[in-house]
Amino acid sequence: MPGNKNAEKREKSMAEFVVVIIILAILMKVFISYFSEQEQRITTTGFTAIAQNFNNTIMVVHAQWFMEQKPSLVWLATANKKDKVGVTVNKNGWLDIPKQTINKIIPLTNMTPCENIWQLAMTIPMQLMKLSVAAIELRDKTMEGFHHCRYLLPSGQYFEYYSETGQVTKVINQEKSS
Repeated sequence: MPGNKNAEKREKSMAEFVVVIIILAILMKVFISYFSEQEQRITTTGFTAIAQNFNNTIMVVHAQWFMEQKPSLVWLATANKKDKVGVTVNKNGWLDIPKQTINKIIPLTNMTPCENIWQLAMTIPMQLMKLSVAAIELRDKTMEGFHHCRYLLPSGQYFEYYSETGQVTKVINQEKSS
């Protein structure tokens, strides 16, 4: 009979082990799904904050342009307040990279105008939580001499900047097509 007790004990411990594994698997699934939902919300919130900061910088540059009697280069104080950053503006006073100044004033030669505009406005890399932000220039013949930029996450979320009017759109959630 001692052999029966050992066999029963092994079966009981094996059943307990299987139950523990099933419970762990269920907890892992719940955690992963919860994390995935929160990650998307955090990304959306972060990208919305970036768009708002971008818009705020555009408005500050435009206001400074008015206060300085409409120059082609506006100087903004940096975070440490010791240095100033030169920001190019177009004839309407909005942050822009005029075609004649791309290679003269701004030494960002391997970047597109929209990437240059991002760097002037944000002074941070084009990233959000390890996600790259792409800058696409949308060509529009009615906006000759100005730039229409789209700043886009891999998830399809984007906001746009129109250098002719200074308009920064809200973040738009574009579903990726499969």
